[in-house]
Amino acid sequence: MLRISTDHWLLALRTVLAVWLALFLALRLDLYQPAWAILAVMIVTLQPVMFTGGTPPIGIIIGRGVARFFGTLFGAIAGLVLIAFFGQQPMLYLLFSGAWLAFCMYWVMLEQDEYLGYVMMLSGYTATLVSLTALGTGVEDIWTIALGRFTETALGIGCGVLMHLLIAPRFGSRALPEALSGFLKRAAEETLATLESPRPRATQDARLKTLLGDYQQFEKLRGLTRLETRRLSRFIPALDRFASDSLALITAIRELETALDYLRACEDGEHWLAQLNAHAAPLLATIAEQPAGEPQEKLTLPDFEWDPERVSPRSRVRAELVRQRLGEVLGLLQHGRRLRHALNDPASAKVHTLPREKRTRTTHNEHFVARFNALRVFVAFELLGLFWIHSGWHSGYLAMMLLGVFTMLFAKAPNPAAVVYQFLWGTLAAVTLGAVLLFLVLPVINGFPLLAIAIGIPVMVGTLLTPHPRWAAMGLSGAITLMTLLNLHSTYTFSPTTYINGGLASVIGTTTAMFTYALMRQRSPAERIRTLLGAYWQGVARLMREPALPNRARLESRLYDRLGRIVALGGTDDTLREALDLHALALCVWRIRRLREDLAPHRRELEAWLDDIGQRLVARRHHSPEVWHELSDQARDWVDRFYHAPQLSVATAGEIAMLGHLMREAPGVTLEAQADDAPQTASHDRHEAPIRQETPHVR
Repeated sequence: MLRISTDHWLLALRTVLAVWLALFLALRLDLYQPAWAILAVMIVTLQPVMFTGGTPPIGIIIGRGVARFFGTLFGAIAGLVLIAFFGQQPMLYLLFSGAWLAFCMYWVMLEQDEYLGYVMMLSGYTATLVSLTALGTGVEDIWTIALGRFTETALGIGCGVLMHLLIAPRFGSRALPEALSGFLKRAAEETLATLESPRPRATQDARLKTLLGDYQQFEKLRGLTRLETRRLSRFIPALDRFASDSLALITAIRELETALDYLRACEDGEHWLAQLNAHAAPLLATIAEQPAGEPQEKLTLPDFEWDPERVSPRSRVRAELVRQRLGEVLGLLQHGRRLRHALNDPASAKVHTLPREKRTRTTHNEHFVARFNALRVFVAFELLGLFWIHSGWHSGYLAMMLLGVFTMLFAKAPNPAAVVYQFLWGTLAAVTLGAVLLFLVLPVINGFPLLAIAIGIPVMVGTLLTPHPRWAAMGLSGAITLMTLLNLHSTYTFSPTTYINGGLASVIGTTTAMFTYALMRQRSPAERIRTLLGAYWQGVARLMREPALPNRARLESRLYDRLGRIVALGGTDDTLREALDLHALALCVWRIRRLREDLAPHRRELEAWLDDIGQRLVARRHHSPEVWHELSDQARDWVDRFYHAPQLSVATAGEIAMLGHLMREAPGVTLEAQADDAPQTASHDRHEAPIRQETPHVR
C-alpha cells in the first residue's frame, strides 16, 4: 500500500487548484478546448515530479513553464506553416512534418541546456498536434486550433506556476550556500585525509564518489539561481566559473593522491611531506571547520629549502610535484570559500574580486546518438502516417499525435520502451475512465462545481501516483490521454463509436511508440562509452602533436563533458576513477606542452616522443596494461635523463613524472574491457522504467 506524504498531498492540492482555475478561465473566456489548458497544468507540474520524486523547486516549474510557452508558440507557428503549404497534399505533409519532428529530435539530443532542449521538444510535437488536429477536424479551422493551443497552454502554465508560488513554495536556491559549504568541507577533509596517511584504493574511490555527489548537488541548485531569485543574480558568473573549478578540484585531489604515493616511496619522502603538512594542514582544517568564513589572503605554500648536493633528484622532483598539486587544491578551495562568504555577505568588499564573466563551455556532441533518434522518429511517423492515410481511418490522427509526443518525450530515457510500456497501461486506464466520465458522469452534471469535482478526482489520483517510480508514467499518461479524448467545451452527445475510435487510436499510438523503441534500440551504454573513448584518444593525440595549445578552460570543459558522460553511462566507482585518470592524463600533457620552452635541447626529441604516443593511442582500439607500462617506463627514462640536466626546471621533470605515474595506472583499460563485455551480459527489463535518470553529469 502506498504511503502518501504531506509533500505529495500538497502537490496534489496545488495541481487540482491549478486545474480548476484553468478550467474556469477557459470556459469563462470561451476558449477553443479547455482540456488543453488542463493538460498544460499537469505536464508542467507532473513531468518534473517524474524525475525528482517529490515537489520540484519553483525554479524548475518556472523554467519548464517558460520553455513550454515558447516551445508551444514556435510549434503552433510551424503547424500553421505545414498546413498552409501541404494541407491539401497528405503525402507531402507526412514527409515534411516527419522531417520537422526529426530535426527537433536531433537538436534535443545534442542540446545540453535543459530548457532550450525542452523548447525544441515542444516545438516538434506541438507542430504535429496542431496540424494533425486540423487535418482530423477541418483544415479551415487551422488558425483557431493554433491560436487555441497556444492561448490555452499559456493559461495552463500561468495557473500552474501561480499555485506553486502561492501554496508552500519550495525555493531550491535557498539551499545553495549550504550545498557549497558541504562540498568545500568534504573536499578539505578529503585532502587532509590524503595528506595524513595512505588509504586503500577502495576507500579512495568511495570518497571521491561521495565528493562527486556533493558537487552534483551544488550543480543542480546552481542552475536554479537565475530562475528563483534576484538576490544571487550578480553571483551567476562566479557560480558558473566555480562549477567548472570544482571539477578541477576533484581531479587535483585525485592527482595529489598519486603524487603522494610516489613521494612516500622515497626514503626521505616523509620528511618533505611533513614540511608541506605543517603549512597546509592548518589551512585545510580552517576551511573544513568554517567553509563560509572570512577568506584570507591568497593561500601559498613556501618553496622547499634543500641542498641539491644532499637531496636526491628523485626526491626533489616528487616533493615539488606534491607541492604544486597541493597548491592547486588550496587555490581552488580558496576560490570556493571566497564565493561562499560572498553569498552570505553580498556587501562584502571581497565581492568585487569574484569573476564577472561566465566561462565558455565546449561540449562533446554525440552526433551518432542524435542521428539515430531522429531517424527512428522519422521512420515511425512515416510508417504510421502511411497506414492512416491509406486505411482511411478518421481517428488515426490521434494515434499520430501520441506517437509524436511519446517518441519525443522519452528519447533520453535509458530504456524508453519500458517507460512507454507503463504509459500504455495509463492510456488503457484513461480510456476506461474517460468512457465513464463521458457517458455516465457528464450527462448528469449541471454547473461548474460538479464538473470541477468530476475532473478533480482523476487529476488528484494521477498526481498522487506520479511521485512513485512504479506508477509515475501511468499517472502522467492517464492525464495526457484523458485530456485528449474529452471535449469539455462541446455539448454532450452520445457517440460511443467516435469515442471508441479515439480510444483505440490512443492505444495504437502508444503501442507504436513502444515498438519503435523496442525494435530500433538505441546504442547500448557500452557502445557509447567505446565511441566516447575513441573521441578522447583522438583529442589527446591532437593535444600531443598540434603546435598551438588550446585554452585550458576550453580543454577542461570539453574533457568534463565527454568524461562526465562516461561516468554517467558507467555508474561505478571504477568508472569514476578511470574518468578522473583520463582527465588528469590530458591535463598533464597540456602542462608539458605549455612548458616546452623550458625543455631546451630536449624539446624536439620529447615532442617527437609525445607525437609517437598519440599515434599509438589512435592506431589501436584496445590499450593493454603492458602497453601503458611500456610508455610509463619511457616517461621514467625521460625523468632520469632530466635529473642530470640542471638547466631544466624541477616542475618540468615533475610533470613528466606525473605523466608516467598516470600511465602506470593503465587509464581506460577497464572501461575498454567493460565496453567489450557488456553487450553479451546486458539485459533489458521491459517492465521496470528507470525514469529518474537525469542526474547531472560531470561537464
